[in-house]
Amino acid sequence: MKQTQTLKDFTQQIIHYLGSGYTYAKVVKIPPKKRHRSYYITKKVSEYYGTNISRGRRQQRRRKGLVNYAAVAFQDRLFVLLRTNGEHNNKPNEFIKVSRLKVELSKWIALIFFRNEEKRWTCRLAKETYRRFKEDFHLAIKNGNGYRYNQLCAMWKNLPHWRGIGRQTSELHKYIKEQKRLYSREWSCIVG
Repeated sequence: MKQTQTLKDFTQQIIHYLGSGYTYAKVVKIPPKKRHRSYYITKKVSEYYGTNISRGRRQQRRRKGLVNYAAVAFQDRLFVLLRTNGEHNNKPNEFIKVSRLKVELSKWIALIFFRNEEKRWTCRLAKETYRRFKEDFHLAIKNGNGYRYNQLCAMWKNLPHWRGIGRQTSELHKYIKEQKRLYSREWSCIVG
């Protein structure tokens, strides 16, 4: 199981696995009251699904037509289990076929992994997360709160740089310019 602490590493690992043939996924959230036991939970999941086998063993299983599993954990909040096609002994509806994968990292941030026009995997912010950013920028500009505005800029700049988020960045940049013009604000922080 890959342990990740940053959003950039988490998205990079998920996109790597999705692009490598792991076409089924399952998102498992660790409840707050059990987060102190997250190490033991992830260890148990790793042993049950066999996510820590070597590359050679994975290739051997693939040649035999058996399923391979991978898991990516984000801090102690959740992990995403991924699997390839092949024979397996799990419940039939345990994993879902992935064309779009929504992962809620917290009550504030949700990401959507999807294939773009070039058939490459990328990610973007979910609609509710993007909308919350727009509303917060609007309020900060409207109320003249430069401190909050700079906080939001720093939060946005810490998001991973994928094509989906890049498009949202350009849309948000246009929206912020409009809001600055509307409320006559001259702040220098530019999102992106």
